[in-house]
Amino acid sequence: MRRNLFVKKGIIFLLSIFYFTFYSNSVFSALKEYNVRFYGYSHHLDVDWFFHPGVQIDRDVFLNDWFLLRTSIATYRDSGNLLAGFFHGGFRFNLRKFQRFHIRLGFGPTFIWRQNWWVHKQDYDGSTFYGETYQSGNFERAFVWVGGDIELEWKLKSGKRLIFACIPGYPVIIANSIGFRF
Repeated sequence: MRRNLFVKKGIIFLLSIFYFTFYSNSVFSALKEYNVRFYGYSHHLDVDWFFHPGVQIDRDVFLNDWFLLRTSIATYRDSGNLLAGFFHGGFRFNLRKFQRFHIRLGFGPTFIWRQNWWVHKQDYDGSTFYGETYQSGNFERAFVWVGGDIELEWKLKSGKRLIFACIPGYPVIIANSIGFRF
């Protein structure tokens, strides 16, 4: 019962961040930017590399030069070739090391989901993120209070900006994506 209340409060918090960045015309949000990133190869720790095509869209609201709010929506094929994704809302520290190079460190609540491996995979015993108790629905889902990523942005001379990001999903996965910022 207490876990359900904890998850419900987290989802309400996540929805409020989505509202603030997508619908609000806040005085704090003078600058809004977007990322479109594509998933490719990722890594199960100590096991394998796998291809998982997908797309992620981020919207950033800058509170100042060093601090921003981000909401993200992603969908992709997971390592079992099933549909998966997440909704994320959180904070980013925007660290500028060089004039054309940025590093962003982010964290915040994340709602993750995927097609149910209990139904679609044989010999499945559960996972760290989704639990080890049998679920019979179409989707497995979990809520993580401290999801996040590490992002590198490179501003080209043409004005275009390339993004490489890594989601350190310890202890299970490191997910990589590459894309552009506008």
